[in-house]
Amino acid sequence: MFKYLSYGIPVISTLELAAFVSTTETFDEQQILYVSEGNVPDHLENQPLETKPFSIFNENEFIYAVPEVARYYIRDGKEVIIERTNGSWNEVLLFFYANCMAAALFQRNLIPFHVSGVFVDKSKVLLFAAPSRNGKSTTSVMLQQRGYSPFTDDTAVLFVENGKCYAQASYPMIRLWQNTIEKQKVLPEAEKFELCYNLELDKYGFMFHQQFVSDRVEVVGIVFLDADGSEMKTEKVKPSLAIQQLGNNVYRRQWLHGMKKQLVQFKQLTGIVSAIPLWKAYRPKGQATFESFAEMIEDQIIDSINQRKLVIK
Repeated sequence: MFKYLSYGIPVISTLELAAFVSTTETFDEQQILYVSEGNVPDHLENQPLETKPFSIFNENEFIYAVPEVARYYIRDGKEVIIERTNGSWNEVLLFFYANCMAAALFQRNLIPFHVSGVFVDKSKVLLFAAPSRNGKSTTSVMLQQRGYSPFTDDTAVLFVENGKCYAQASYPMIRLWQNTIEKQKVLPEAEKFELCYNLELDKYGFMFHQQFVSDRVEVVGIVFLDADGSEMKTEKVKPSLAIQQLGNNVYRRQWLHGMKKQLVQFKQLTGIVSAIPLWKAYRPKGQATFESFAEMIEDQIIDSINQRKLVIK
């Protein structure tokens, strides 16, 4: 048995999950997510509420199938069964890390968001939200070149307690397109590995276990990234618009209705936008501006956050 943490959730697995963080902690039985290899059922125990491409699911069960790779069964946020068909284990686990963990989080009434982020000091993070291919990871890496440590790449769970917003990172894996790898200097190209062997994607992964923080961390703001217009600029986002923007960046949000998580989502969104400032950052589409874009975010957003903290003190 292997013991891990992911999104702050204790995981016990019969399979080695290299992207997760190993732990020797003793877990509360009620909190454990069990992962194993086995036979995935053909049908759900209860009537499915919704069918999406490659998946059928209801509030408590989820069957996910990737042709020529694997089938997966997720139940009650406590169990994942993986049935490999024709994929390599690296491919099989890649879909587990993304989709199976998202389904398990929803089943636990936790909402994952499509965000990357960096530490702006030792205990606080700034997050970047955007759909895939809109520069979350690239912006984060360019800020790492400017001295900021990585927090998460692609996803995190957000929640609000006592008026403050907190995040728990997914796992220590950064995903970058090859053209970004060639433009950055913080991640050695020799350490990259392929993400999907059967898909001709020019995208690779990097691990950062030694820098990874698995504890929850306070969030000081969220920046929505957009490629639009002819100039770089940042602007504050009003709460009413921020709710819509943040809702658009819920990870696998197409599953929310069928899993009956609309009310959970609404409470999360309203709590987050009332607890932290939110910005929108624009860069010209189709132009190689990521280094100067990161510099602008540092100058106009991170510096303003640090100045506000000094005023509060």
